[in-house]
Amino acid sequence: MTSAAGLSELGPGSDILDDERTNSARSSIMPTLAAHRDSNVSVSKFNRWIVGERARDSGDQGRAEFDSLKSLRQSAQESHRQYGASLGAASRAQMQRDKQQYDATRRLNQYKGSLVRDDVSAQKSEAARLRGEWVDYGRKLAEARMEQRERIRQVTGEGSKRVQDLVAQAKYEEQEYEAELSERRAEILRSNQEEVARVKEETADAVIDASKQFALDRRRSIATGTKQDIDGWKSERGKNTAEHLKQARANREDAKASRAKAKQLREQIIRDRHREAGQARDLRNRNKLAKDQQLLESGAGVKAVHDGIYRAKYVPSDSADLLNTSKYGKSTSA
Repeated sequence: MTSAAGLSELGPGSDILDDERTNSARSSIMPTLAAHRDSNVSVSKFNRWIVGERARDSGDQGRAEFDSLKSLRQSAQESHRQYGASLGAASRAQMQRDKQQYDATRRLNQYKGSLVRDDVSAQKSEAARLRGEWVDYGRKLAEARMEQRERIRQVTGEGSKRVQDLVAQAKYEEQEYEAELSERRAEILRSNQEEVARVKEETADAVIDASKQFALDRRRSIATGTKQDIDGWKSERGKNTAEHLKQARANREDAKASRAKAKQLREQIIRDRHREAGQARDLRNRNKLAKDQQLLESGAGVKAVHDGIYRAKYVPSDSADLLNTSKYGKSTSA
């Protein structure tokens, strides 16, 4: 049998304890050999079973609502994690593409620089070759002039016509040679000047500066584009984060509202059940009092009153069948 402290927690259930004490006091005075009852289940045990059934229904509803809210929260967390992973993958892919573009631009600039260096080196080699040819040509002219002077010295003392002719011929050849040499020198000088001017034009500071400025502008434009892309990514990530936080706050508020609503519903159900239980107890008491009064007035005697009170301590057979077939009926009996 349930203790008095356990019944007092139900509020109006204390009336059941008073009824049990009253009935037990009456049954101790009157014999119950001929009393009849519809079942072996007492009203107090049946009431405990009813209260337990209602509490279990309320607990099942609360657990179902809690599991639903928990699954919604887990789904939101998984969606946020997947979205963050996709943003990280996109960021890494963009960084890889920027690195590839930077490497390609750097290799192109290196290739252009190597072409310019090779061209300058070829021009320097050509100028050195021309200077060497000019030195060789001057050396050959000097050697020829020395040979000519030597031949003149050999024939200077003879004073013959042949020597004079040879001298005149040598002077004429020397004049022609000097003229040809001057023309050749002028031609080589013009060629060298043109070559030097072309090399200076191709290797001028303006050209080199323009090449450097082009490479610098190219790197700067790439860096500016990359910075703009990064700023765009950061802005988009900030917007997405703010949107997610806003949605998370809305979900949290909905969850709080749902829990508060569930709590209010549970409290309302408990109040309704307490009210219904009180009304049922009042009705039962009124019916019992009316029946006792009717028995007393009809002259049934003390025995009839006692039998009525004894039968009132037990529930009808259909209610007892409900308790015996219930899943938790044995625990209530224990």
